[in-house]
Amino acid sequence: MWSRERIILLKRQILRKSQKLCNLSDIVLMHHERYDGKGFLLGKAEVEIPIGARIIAICDSIDAITSNRCYRKAHDFDFCYQEIENNLGKMYDPIVGQYVLDNWNEITSVVKR
Repeated sequence: MWSRERIILLKRQILRKSQKLCNLSDIVLMHHERYDGKGFLLGKAEVEIPIGARIIAICDSIDAITSNRCYRKAHDFDFCYQEIENNLGKMYDPIVGQYVLDNWNEITSVVKR
């Protein structure tokens, strides 16, 4: 069984081999980091985390929260909004997160399609 860490590092290695996708490797590697530095893999914080990874972290959370999982039903978008709002500056970049919240209806209209 492969560990989560090994899978993330393998994805990074694959992307680094592509001239067109190599710039995405750090985004893939660090999108599970938390803004407060308590995240997964490297323990990076704030601006140490590439902006792309900070954006993908919120996108990934929206998808994870509002999707069915084998262990729970999907939460609604109101719950998701509250989770993001409650975790600004902790899990999520507060500027990126506030932008998402300020544009919530537009963003979720795309996701709901």
